[in-house]
Amino acid sequence: MIKMVVLDLDGTLLNSEKHISECDREAVDEAVRSGVVVTIFTGRNYHSALPYVEELEVNVPVVFQNGALIYDFSRKEVLRSSRLDGSTAVEILKRSRELGIFVIVYTDFFDLKDMFVERPYTGAFSEYLSSNSWRIVMVGDLVNVVEDPVELALIGDEERIRRIVSDLEGISVVKGSTIDGESFFEVFGPGCSKGTALEFISNHMGISEEEVLFVGDGYNDVEIMEKVGTAVAMENAPDDVKDLADWVTSSNDDCGVAKALRRFLSIGAGRR
Repeated sequence: MIKMVVLDLDGTLLNSEKHISECDREAVDEAVRSGVVVTIFTGRNYHSALPYVEELEVNVPVVFQNGALIYDFSRKEVLRSSRLDGSTAVEILKRSRELGIFVIVYTDFFDLKDMFVERPYTGAFSEYLSSNSWRIVMVGDLVNVVEDPVELALIGDEERIRRIVSDLEGISVVKGSTIDGESFFEVFGPGCSKGTALEFISNHMGISEEEVLFVGDGYNDVEIMEKVGTAVAMENAPDDVKDLADWVTSSNDDCGVAKALRRFLSIGAGRR
């Protein structure tokens, strides 16, 4: 029996216009009214994801930044947080400079302006930086802001990025997407992943992992998909992510979340 639904945001609950479709919102509301816990596990930070959390009126623990922060909205408190060691961050920055990898430093969980860069970026992920321009601060030297960061993002050639982080201890590395030969990787402190966050939330709420339905679309969703009782991938997910799923729903522009909830929960159309 499914007792909790965990939803990814970008590419899953959010459509291409970064909105929650009416069909998906209605299905989430139905699930909650039926007694199922619904929460969000996202790579976004607190402020970036907060409007969607508030729109759905989520009142349970939510996972931000791939598990680096877990915040309980019912108690208004941080349940878990993990930061990146400053000396490790400096080493990553040094290696990245040597290999021509673009670095973003995320300094805090709750600062509105939390993204620091030391030069302009142009490339496959320009849209990401443009859409987050309100968060970005340009500095002369990133070493000055990596004393105790939340995470680093590394953008560039995947092989070079893996060389940078392969021998470092006490870090969690999460692969994002690859576009036109450029990859986006995030580096966190220890124990940061959606899979690890699931273990924490399951223990905290007394819900077994087998009783969880997860819906997602990205490489950062792979670990949690392998742990939950029911894993659903979006049609817009990469093929190797879809291969791990128990079922593939339609895309994030075609009520994919709603179709998944109505297939596996006793709600709405197609109730069983």
